[in-house]
Amino acid sequence: MNRRQLAVAVILGVAPGAAAHAAPGDAASVDEVAKSRGFLFYPSASTAPSGSVRFAIGGSYDAIDPQVMYGVSARLPQLTLDVQGALGKGFSLEGHFNTMLVTTEALVGVGYAWRVRRWSFEVSTSVGLYVGRLGSFGFDAWLLAPEVRPEVTIGYDFGHIAVSLRGSLFLMGPERAIVGDVSGGLDNSNPFVGHSEMIHVENTTRGGSVWYFGAGLLTTRAYYALWLLFPDSPSLYTYPRIVVGYEF
Repeated sequence: MNRRQLAVAVILGVAPGAAAHAAPGDAASVDEVAKSRGFLFYPSASTAPSGSVRFAIGGSYDAIDPQVMYGVSARLPQLTLDVQGALGKGFSLEGHFNTMLVTTEALVGVGYAWRVRRWSFEVSTSVGLYVGRLGSFGFDAWLLAPEVRPEVTIGYDFGHIAVSLRGSLFLMGPERAIVGDVSGGLDNSNPFVGHSEMIHVENTTRGGSVWYFGAGLLTTRAYYALWLLFPDSPSLYTYPRIVVGYEF
């Protein structure tokens, strides 16, 4: 400790040995968290030990123009559940679940990450099922479709904050609708249903857990946002999404 650091420690009224730890937030560094359990969004599978697992619970909200939704102005937030496990050598196994009751997505996938100094990168692909269900208000309807979601993520280590930019493609089909006893494929459906660009900010804590928030834009077909509209229009619509959550 030099004289200037000692003077600052005396002024602040802390012990000289603790001066180095008096900086804001005794939170773990991004590097420490990346080497323990890793992050959910910031690519960290290249440094997290094999077998480490990260769980997360959160929520997201899409602010969609009611005109796009044929006048439907009520929009429920979605519950999100995520898990990511490091497999070693940069590979990871990922699981994602989100629901707002009438719309549910469940995905599993694999990713590969690598790190260059403070920059981290990941490519991943998830597959799963898109489920729409309405069994109230006199309706008995389902929409089922397989889904594929390729993603690319770029992250940067700011010390105690990890910031990531993630781009995703939404591919679905063939969609199948079941209304009562009648079922069949949908006309005018398209495997490409949209894409998203999201920025996530992950903040470390003293115990190694992480809380996050993020925002971005989705450009999708209306029936991806609310399956009840069915694919009667090939148009793409852009709307914002905000997310928040906690990683255990």
